Amino acid sequence: MAQDSSPRPVTTGSADAGVASIEEVIVTGSRLGRSGYDAPTPVNVVGQDRMERLAVTNVGDALNQIPSFRPITSPATNNFRVSANIGARSLDLRGLGATRTLTLIDGRRFVAAGDNGTVDLNSIPSIMVQRSEVVTGGASAAYGANAVAGVVNLILNNRFDGIKVEASTGVTRQGDGRNYYAAGTAGTDFAGGRGHVVFGGEYSKEDGLGQCETRDWCAKYTNYLVNPGYSAATRTSTNGLPATLVLDNIMFVYNENGILTGATKPNGSGGTITLGQQLLNTGATSLPAVLRGKQFDANGDLVPYTFGNLLSGLFAQGRDPTQPYLIGQAPAPLVVPTKHFSTMAHADYDVSDSITASAEFIYSRAQGSVQSTVPLDGPATIDINNPYLSAATRATVLAADPAITKLLVNHGAWALGASTIANSTLDTYRAALGLKGELGAGWSWDASYTYGRVHSDVVDKRVRLKEWNNAIDAVRAPAGLPGIAAGTIICRTTLTNPTNGCIPINLFGFGQISPAADARYNVTETQTRTYKQQALAANLRGSPFSTWAGEVKVAIGAEWRRDTAVGGVDANTLAGAYIAPATTPLPFTKTTVTEGYLEVGVPLLKDSPLGEALDVDGAVRRTHYNPFGNATTWKVGGVYTPVSDIAFRVTRSRDIRAPTAQESSPNATTTNLPQPDPFIGSTTLQLTLTGGNPDLELERGDTFTAGVVLRPSFIPRFNLSVDYYDIKVKGAIDTLSSTAIANACKQQQLLCNLILFNPNGSINTVFSTFQNLSRLHAEGYELVADYRLPAFGGDFDIQVNGNYVVDLSTIGGTGLVSQLDGVTGNTGTIQNIQGVPRWRGDVVVTYSQPRWSVTAHGRYIPRSILDPTKIGPSQAGYNINDPNSVNINHVDARLYIDLSARIRFPDATGADRYEIFGSINNLFDKGEPKQLRLFGNGLYYDPFGQSFKVGARARF
Repeated sequence: MAQDSSPRPVTTGSADAGVASIEEVIVTGSRLGRSGYDAPTPVNVVGQDRMERLAVTNVGDALNQIPSFRPITSPATNNFRVSANIGARSLDLRGLGATRTLTLIDGRRFVAAGDNGTVDLNSIPSIMVQRSEVVTGGASAAYGANAVAGVVNLILNNRFDGIKVEASTGVTRQGDGRNYYAAGTAGTDFAGGRGHVVFGGEYSKEDGLGQCETRDWCAKYTNYLVNPGYSAATRTSTNGLPATLVLDNIMFVYNENGILTGATKPNGSGGTITLGQQLLNTGATSLPAVLRGKQFDANGDLVPYTFGNLLSGLFAQGRDPTQPYLIGQAPAPLVVPTKHFSTMAHADYDVSDSITASAEFIYSRAQGSVQSTVPLDGPATIDINNPYLSAATRATVLAADPAITKLLVNHGAWALGASTIANSTLDTYRAALGLKGELGAGWSWDASYTYGRVHSDVVDKRVRLKEWNNAIDAVRAPAGLPGIAAGTIICRTTLTNPTNGCIPINLFGFGQISPAADARYNVTETQTRTYKQQALAANLRGSPFSTWAGEVKVAIGAEWRRDTAVGGVDANTLAGAYIAPATTPLPFTKTTVTEGYLEVGVPLLKDSPLGEALDVDGAVRRTHYNPFGNATTWKVGGVYTPVSDIAFRVTRSRDIRAPTAQESSPNATTTNLPQPDPFIGSTTLQLTLTGGNPDLELERGDTFTAGVVLRPSFIPRFNLSVDYYDIKVKGAIDTLSSTAIANACKQQQLLCNLILFNPNGSINTVFSTFQNLSRLHAEGYELVADYRLPAFGGDFDIQVNGNYVVDLSTIGGTGLVSQLDGVTGNTGTIQNIQGVPRWRGDVVVTYSQPRWSVTAHGRYIPRSILDPTKIGPSQAGYNINDPNSVNINHVDARLYIDLSARIRFPDATGADRYEIFGSINNLFDKGEPKQLRLFGNGLYYDPFGQSFKVGARARF
């Protein structure tokens, strides 16, 4: 029979109920031994039993169900991202960004899987994770940088004995979203019990979800529309509607035929006048009536096009028959398809009675794919003499207005199919060697070395070259061009370079772009990344003496770590040859860290008239970061237990985050473009630097937590904790546009150090690279409770997790405050920061008998704000004449109910070795809220709808 011979996890104060005893182990957040509820910093434990009860096969998915997490990186949120790891799953505590959550494996760091330094949980076989300990407060004094929002420590079952296998498959009610999973682990003693070895691995394949039209909630095409009847100049609404409209059936104004949206003509003073057909295009800017509501056919003739209502920029409410789907988004997937394979081996060996050696190796491969919409031109500028225009069209245009020289044409080449079809492959290798031993008298030590290497390849097909824009500008060849017959349609650039190979493009009519042109301009870009990490650590812990209340515990240690990152791209990316490149180069970056820490736990009361116990804890860590400087982090906390039924805990800490490879890369791009210059009141040619900044400093965070723990003796098997948290981050790394920096300097005398001026006082250069510009604030309450109630010959287990957000906000470099609490429309300014619900609840209720169990799981997201920068009719201050007015500014609440069950079967000996299980997720088939725009919000709402899973487990 498979056995788990490791210490039983601390389950009080955890997401797994049902064990009343409390054992002392090294819990995350401290280097000292204590139990979860007795730790001054809140620790939430999510065990493997929760995953099995809910039929969840990925530890990342299981953790992201807990309300304190914001699932910023998952297959449901990666649908528009081309990255080194498209199928990644990472963790984000408190909505402060995944870069501020430290992920550990058995207390050790893990190599990064992306430019932002985050860990991909696909790399670890979930079947080998015994439990996950979540510290929801700063822990940099214990573990070093990046633990600003907290720490997630995956504890592996390295003492597993026996064999365990699992397989499952799932599908949605609509027959898509299929997933397949198989995993196994085996462990045994060797060398007469002096050694133990465990192996494990898993394979997972998820097909994701197709384009928007596969789900009714998305196929409504809900989107923002700037009210075409709102005048920003006069701040008035001319049609009785607010400045922004949230409406269904909003289409991008694109089709394969080419839609005539406007025209340009000279203004007589060296500039141009743009003629349009929107509501406010009147008088001199009005497109002639004969040219309105038109598209082109394959002959270049004008034919009718139905714009629908409220034409506004690239959008209109209504659909023309030439639009088969939402050109502008489709066929991008709602959930990206992924697959991964991960395997691990771990061995322990008792070198002597007091020294144990260990070795561990992990290999994984994660793959993901994503695609974007069809090639778009919005608008393409077509010369009036373009040979693909018919003579009749040219005559009609010039008869309407002889001064017109250019036509503005919106085109979506859906006959060519998707663009930016990217596939990423991420290979992870990690090896760890360790020694640990006992020194006697309660003292122990450990030392370890880890090496990790991640290599990523991204192949991104059908990315358009800038030459596409040259190919749109077609002319007829004059006589005398070498090798080209007079009258041949060629690119205008070929007139001066007859051998440039430019193939002209015809945007008029369906399927007119030739295969040769498609092949020339839609090409493949590539990207590589290699991340490496080496780490040495040594720790010593014990009790040097005792006070009247018990042993004083001390932990001391030192760590050294080196992280490097480097990546290349194809020649076209380096040359800036793409219209919209999805990949970026990453010059070599290296960060070296040397640090040491000391932690002390002192008991001050034990069985005293003043209380049953009072323990205080303090830690300090000195860190040297090359190249980011020095920092001292610290933590002070305590737990006071007046009686056994109740305890109070409090912590105060200083924490840091180091810049990522993406942020600190020397890869800065310089552009030279006309920009508004507020210092001289005109537009000037300015240099703008964007990208990484090797001169960044460490972010610094201050965290305060305080909580109460209830374990009432009059309610056996009931545990509850409520904790308050307040996290403030200074010098948060962010970017601002060059225009925002210039205006802040002129109007507020801020950020002037990011501008170089010419001698005449005009702007020469703006540094729009990553800077330590901003501040973050996260404040709220977290509730964790569990209760076991024996009944009807079995047990009811109830687990509750809740999180209430008082404040989540960012203060940018210009002083602009972005309020993100109570927001599920997902807007924000800080990198990786988006909104969070005001509160979330997660409840798991299980009734179990010895050989079967049934589980109900509820997840609730309350009514939230769609966009915090706007004001809707139900909010104070709503006025349709204000530029921030909107007709709808809320997102409906959602309650999702899941059901699951499992049945165990005995073998011939009567041992329960076999188990079958099944689940129905989203039992009532709730779609995403109707107010969400287009692809919804995969962070909190279920894009799949009702889905089913069946599987089996066996243990030997």
